[in-house]
Amino acid sequence: MSYSFPAEKFSVARDALIQPHPDGQHVSLETALIECRVGLHRMNRSKLDSTTRSRIFRLEGFMDSTGFSEADGDSAWTVRLKSLSDQERSEIFRLVDDLANFFASQEA
Repeated sequence: MSYSFPAEKFSVARDALIQPHPDGQHVSLETALIECRVGLHRMNRSKLDSTTRSRIFRLEGFMDSTGFSEADGDSAWTVRLKSLSDQERSEIFRLVDDLANFFASQEA
């Protein structure tokens, strides 16, 4: 299986997290997670090792906005991202970085 598409999307996501966004860190997170979601769309995960599947599952947990409501014109997802702790934001970066490296290594 080719992982060039997820490798590209996770690389873009990592770049989004590294570059500060003028509208705030939550916008960088949103951009990155959208790229990750696109990169994971329709991926057959059964061929991935358990560590990689676990990282994807954890990352997708940060994409879930269940329990959050729209507020002040922000989507539930934006509200969720604005409420993340520094530790959670660091974990998202680590997960995106690890997955970007994994997918890129599969293309080498």
